[in-house]
Amino acid sequence: MSINSRHVIALFLLALILRLAYLVEIRDTLYFHTLILDAWEYDHLAQALLEGEGWFSTPRIYVHGPLYPVLLALLKLSGAGLGGVRLFQAVLGAFSCVLLYAIARRFFPAPTPLLAGLMAVGYWPFMLYNGELLATTLTIFIELLLLLQLVRCADRPSYWSAAGAGALLGLLVETRSNTLLLVPVALWWLCLRTRTRLLIPFCLGLCAVLTPFIVHNYLVQGTPLPFQGAWSFYMGNNPAADGTPYARQGIDWQRLEILPYQADMATSPADRGRFYTAEGLGFMVEQPLSYLHLLYRKFRLFWHAFEVPVSVDIHFYEAHSHLSYLNVFGFGVVAPLALVGLVWNWHRWRQYGLLYGFGLSYLVSGLLFTVCARYRLPAVPLLMLFAAEAVRQGTLSLKGHQWRHSAALALALGAAFALGHTGINPAQVDHLRSAWLQGQVHMRNQAYDRAEAAYLQALQDDAEDADVYNSLGAVYEAQGRPREAETAYRQALALASDHTRARLNLGNLLRREQRFAEAKSLLLAVLASDPRPTIQYEGYYYLGYLHLDQRDYLLAYDFFATALKSQQRAKGFYALANACHHLGRQDEQIRHLRWAVSLDSEFAAAYRNLGVLYLQRGEYALAEEALRRALRLEPDVAIAHYNLGVLYMRTERRELAQTAFETAERLRRTKTSP
Repeated sequence: MSINSRHVIALFLLALILRLAYLVEIRDTLYFHTLILDAWEYDHLAQALLEGEGWFSTPRIYVHGPLYPVLLALLKLSGAGLGGVRLFQAVLGAFSCVLLYAIARRFFPAPTPLLAGLMAVGYWPFMLYNGELLATTLTIFIELLLLLQLVRCADRPSYWSAAGAGALLGLLVETRSNTLLLVPVALWWLCLRTRTRLLIPFCLGLCAVLTPFIVHNYLVQGTPLPFQGAWSFYMGNNPAADGTPYARQGIDWQRLEILPYQADMATSPADRGRFYTAEGLGFMVEQPLSYLHLLYRKFRLFWHAFEVPVSVDIHFYEAHSHLSYLNVFGFGVVAPLALVGLVWNWHRWRQYGLLYGFGLSYLVSGLLFTVCARYRLPAVPLLMLFAAEAVRQGTLSLKGHQWRHSAALALALGAAFALGHTGINPAQVDHLRSAWLQGQVHMRNQAYDRAEAAYLQALQDDAEDADVYNSLGAVYEAQGRPREAETAYRQALALASDHTRARLNLGNLLRREQRFAEAKSLLLAVLASDPRPTIQYEGYYYLGYLHLDQRDYLLAYDFFATALKSQQRAKGFYALANACHHLGRQDEQIRHLRWAVSLDSEFAAAYRNLGVLYLQRGEYALAEEALRRALRLEPDVAIAHYNLGVLYMRTERRELAQTAFETAERLRRTKTSP
C-alpha cells in the first residue's frame, strides 16, 4: 500500500471516529431531537416532498436551495431518522477531509497535504455542522468535489470532465445560491488552462442542472433565485446593519419583514425582493461613508476569530463537547496562517488561481451580504490549504536558518493575528441569545418550568429584551398564571411599543379573561399597524373568537372569513365551521370542516365534528370513516368512542357498539379523556 493510500485511509478513519464521538457527546443534549430555525425548515421541506407536496404549497419557507431537502427526503425514505441523517453527514464530513487532502496534493508539496487534511479532521466547527440538519456539510462536500473536478479538467481536458464540472457547480448553486459567484472563477480557470474549447460543455452542464431550479423558482416566487437573497442583501446593507445576519427572530425580524408591506410592495415574493434590493442599493448610494465603514466591518468579521452564531447555538455545544477543547487549529489560528500563506504565495497566483478565486468569492459574498460562522465555513477548507503551506514554508525557513525570511513571516503572522483577534466585540455581534433560544425549545417541548428558568436567565443577560418578556408571558399563560403573563406582555410593549406579537398575545389573553373591550382595542391596533398576512390572519381570528365568546355569531363568522382571506389555515376553517354551527348552517359547516382536514390531515377535532355531522345526517359510511380517523389520531377521547358506539347501534353492530360504549365509559371514569 502506498504512502498516499495510507494517508487517505488514516485521515478518513480518524475524521469519522472524531465525528462519531462528537455525536455520542451531544446525543442527549437539548437540540439533538428538537429542530429549530433553518434545520426545522429544511426538515419541513423534506417532509413536504415525501408527502407529494413539493415546494409549491410551502412558498413561505421556500428560502433555501432544494438539493439538501431532496437529500433529507431520500434519507427519510430509506428509514433514517435524525440520528441516521447525522451519521450520514459524519461520513460525508470524513470524505470531505480526504477530498481536501487530494486537492492539496495537486497544488502543494509534502507535507502540506497531510497537514491540511489533519487540520480538517480536527476542526471542531466541521464536526459541529456535520451534526446539524443544515446544508453546510453538503455544500462543503460538493465544493471540494468541484475543485477536484476543475483541477482534473486542467490536467486531462475533455468535454465530459468540463460538463461534469458544470453540473457540480449547478448542484452547488442549488445548495447555496451565493455560490453563483464561483461561475466567473470557474470560467476564468478553464480559459486560463484550456483556452475556450471547454467553456461550452461546462456551460451546458451548468444549465442542464440549473434550468429546472430556475423554472421552479419562477413558478413559486416569480424570481430566478429564492427571494431570500434580496432579504439577506438588505440585512447586510442598511443603516442598522452590523455586518452579521442580526435579524433572525423576534422584533428585529418583524421590523425588517414588515417594510415592504408598509410600502405596499409585498404582493409577491418577487415584489418584496425588488423592494429589499432597491432599499439596499439606496443605502449604498445615499450613505456612501456609512457603507464603506460597513464594508470594512464585514472584512474584519470575515477574518475574525469569533464564530458568529446563526441558526446553531455554537456556544451551547462548546459547553457540552469535550472535543471542542481539542480544536487547536481553530479559525483564530487557521485564518492568520492562511493570510500569511496567501500573501507569501501571491507571485504564484497563476498556479494557485483556482484556490484564490474560490476564497475570494466567499469573501465577496460576505461583503455583499453578511458574515457569520456558518456562511464563511465553506471558505475554511481553502484557508486550510494556505495555512498548511505557511506552516511548511515557515518550518523550512527555520530549519534553513533563513532568519530574514523567518522574521518576515513572523511579522506577517503577527499582523494577521492582530487582524483576527482585534476590532470586533463578540458580545455586540452575537445576536443568537442562547438562553432565549433554549427557552423556546423547552416551550415547544412543553417543559414550562425549564422554559421559565431559561427566560429568566436570558433577562439576566439583557434585562431590556422585549422578545424575552413576550416569551415569558407565553410560558406564564401556559402555566395558568394570567396576571403574571399580562405583566410580562405589557413589559415587552413598554420596551418595544411596536412589538406585534406581544400586543397580539396580550389581546388574546384579555379575551380569555373576558375583558373584551380591552382585548378588542389591542387586536384592532394590531390589524391597523401590521399588514403582514400572518398577523392579519391571527388578528381577525382572535377577534372572531372574541365575538364567539360574546355569542355574536354573525360577527364572529365575518371575522373568521376575513382571517381566511389573509391566509388559509386549518384552524381558521375549523373556527368558521364553529360559527356556522351556531348559525345553523350545517352544509357550510361540513364544507369548512372538509377544508380543515384537507389542510391538516391530523386535525382530530375536525374529524370528530365531521363524524357527528355525518351521523346526524344518516351518512353512516362517511361518519364511520371520520370517527375512526379521529380515534387513530387521538384514541383517548371518550366522546369519539361514544359517537362511534351510536353509529354501530344504528347500523345494527351491537357487539362493536357495546365495546365502544365501554371504552367511552372507562375513559370518563379514569379521566384520561381530554
